[in-house]
Amino acid sequence: MPLTPATRLGPYEIVAPLGTGGMGEVYRARDPRLERDIAIKVLPAEVSAHPDRLARFEREAKVVAGLNHPNIVVLHSIEENGGIRFLTMELVEGRSLAAIVTPAGLSTSHVLDLAIPLADALVAAHEKGVVHRDLKPANVMVTGEGRVKVLDFGLAKLVRDDSNIDSTEAPTRSSPLSDSGHVAGTVPYMSPEQIRGKMVDGRSDLFSFGALIYELTIGTRPFTGESNADVTSAILRDNPPSLTSVRDDIPPALAHIVRRCLEKDPRERFQTALEVLNELRALRRSLERGAPMAPRPTSTIVASIAVLPFVNRSASADDEYFSDGLADELLNVLAKIKGLRVSARTSAFAFKDKPATVEEIGRALGVATVLEGSVRSAGNRVRISVQLVNVADSSSLWSETYDRTLDDIFAVQDGIAQSVVRELRRTLLGEEADSQASGEARAEVARAAQGRATDPEAHRLLLLARHLLNRRVREDAVKAIDYLKQALTRDSNFALGWAELSRAYSRQADQGWVPVAEGYGHAREAARRALALEPSLAEGHAALGWIQMVDEWDWRGAEASFARALELAPGDAVILVRACALARGLGNVEAAIDLGQRAVDQDPLNVPAYHNLAFAYQAAGRFAEAEAACRRALELAPHRVATRGLLSLNLLAQGKGDEAVAEARREPNEIIRLWAQAIVHHGLGQRAESDVMLRELTEKHADDSAYQIAEVHGARGEVDAAFEWLERAYTQRDTGLIGMQVQPYLRSLHGDPRWDAFLKKLGLEH
Repeated sequence: MPLTPATRLGPYEIVAPLGTGGMGEVYRARDPRLERDIAIKVLPAEVSAHPDRLARFEREAKVVAGLNHPNIVVLHSIEENGGIRFLTMELVEGRSLAAIVTPAGLSTSHVLDLAIPLADALVAAHEKGVVHRDLKPANVMVTGEGRVKVLDFGLAKLVRDDSNIDSTEAPTRSSPLSDSGHVAGTVPYMSPEQIRGKMVDGRSDLFSFGALIYELTIGTRPFTGESNADVTSAILRDNPPSLTSVRDDIPPALAHIVRRCLEKDPRERFQTALEVLNELRALRRSLERGAPMAPRPTSTIVASIAVLPFVNRSASADDEYFSDGLADELLNVLAKIKGLRVSARTSAFAFKDKPATVEEIGRALGVATVLEGSVRSAGNRVRISVQLVNVADSSSLWSETYDRTLDDIFAVQDGIAQSVVRELRRTLLGEEADSQASGEARAEVARAAQGRATDPEAHRLLLLARHLLNRRVREDAVKAIDYLKQALTRDSNFALGWAELSRAYSRQADQGWVPVAEGYGHAREAARRALALEPSLAEGHAALGWIQMVDEWDWRGAEASFARALELAPGDAVILVRACALARGLGNVEAAIDLGQRAVDQDPLNVPAYHNLAFAYQAAGRFAEAEAACRRALELAPHRVATRGLLSLNLLAQGKGDEAVAEARREPNEIIRLWAQAIVHHGLGQRAESDVMLRELTEKHADDSAYQIAEVHGARGEVDAAFEWLERAYTQRDTGLIGMQVQPYLRSLHGDPRWDAFLKKLGLEH
């Protein structure tokens, strides 16, 4: 029975009906306890009247409620009152995509503005195992501020009873061609497997996504007909006209993305929403650079792969450095091959010694293939077994076992890399595995492997040093440097060894394990030796760029070094993170966001990458997105230093004062905790509490946190004190100064003539 305005449902006052669909009646309601308007959805009787279905609904709805993403409508609660079961949800005011699409279609830039956040929402949901199943224009809203919001995420699945095929097909047959929703999906946007009543996964949402973007682009649906039967037949049988054949101003790359999404066979589509998102972002970057709107050459269409740490099957556990190192080396080589997107080490190695399936790994990392292997060594003999696995169906695409001596290790590595390149291109592009393809693969791998040792023992020492450096322990860094020096004594022309030595020395300086001038002096010399030996070594340019940014404050030099490094290794997440920090420091906020997003795309389990992206979003005033990035970092590492402090300030900027105070108090690092609490309490008008925190921060950490103290004074509008502490930070060479130009807490200083003078002293352009 419909609810009428001014009636109450539990504590909520019904304001007005909003619509009716497969999810039941929808109402605008007022929550007097929080003084906010919400949306209420009354569940259909066929759900609430059946205890088993209701219990399953509530269990799975908890997963949906756990989705935390700025482009997904928040599910607040499942409640019951007077026998009525209902959901309370975030109220979104705006227009649906059904109301936005025009008969002639939208501009490409407008389509990308809508498609990228929509794809980002799919990534977040699919990572949690939630599939929408009813993605269509009516289920995507655009707020008055221009933010995309996806409605009913996962609820179509939750309402439907999957145990009954008839219940799957019946709503399909009765669903009209209009945008009115239904629990099993809406016919014009349903995937072939959904129509056939088969089990569906995230790839079904990608088909619906493709149909939706097709309609936004040219104003008509890809599959049409006079009846449901006609439309379902078209979805199962027909290929729609290419977007470029309808509008000649459409970038062929966009047409390619949509066509891949609309493949009939799920195995032929993009395998993950992250792949789609990466392609859309790459297209936007290309258009923003003014690049020609030409299709990607088939040889550079992106294939995605994760190289997992190889299993050590040797008698000694001490040989693990070799098995890990071999996988790491392959990862680094493959990451430099054009047309391959290789998941970064941080994310790929996160699955070490964990019982995850290939499908789970592929979904978490957003890749279509996984390379796994094992290593058994005995004396100078080594057996390496490798297998390339298709994530979609866990089938083996290629496998090989190598029985060699350590003297042949380079040939084995190159052989594996060449086989992976050939197989991925054969699978993705249908290329023949002929002699020409083999020759091209050999040449690409040889270019990617530039700078390595000619001596197998020097190579082994490098792997051992890397293994120790990745532990991030002071004593291990000393041992790593010793091993690298031994390697370079054996092979003084080992460019990659010099680059790794530069990284080790920088690590010592960064951590305060040696005097800064000493550590960076050695690091600078090693980086320059690496580049003198191999000018096209990405690792060498990256090492030099870090020194130029952190130690020399040579911003333009660092910018050039990182640009060259990314040209040589565009998928290196470490370089992307550092280039993001530099772009933010130079005031190029949009470039920082782009670089930060590329880093998390490449390395989706990299906590510092999300933290860095949050800083970039904060600098742009995009506080909700900064909050989401912080929360993702905390999902991966709940005790990470500094992230809760950063989160608290972004909550404060959104008016969430109580949450901001709570998160600031939970920050584990004392310096950041005091810094965040001082700013949050001031922002809430709690001057006395802010004074206490600032006093404690100053008394305890004047010698190591001058920049944070300056920020607190800036946030409090105490301009003279802020400048005094900035000068102390300059004397201390505080690295916080790198991002000061766009830091919101120093904006009170911008109108003061001392601001421009200080930026000039730093070498930063205002």
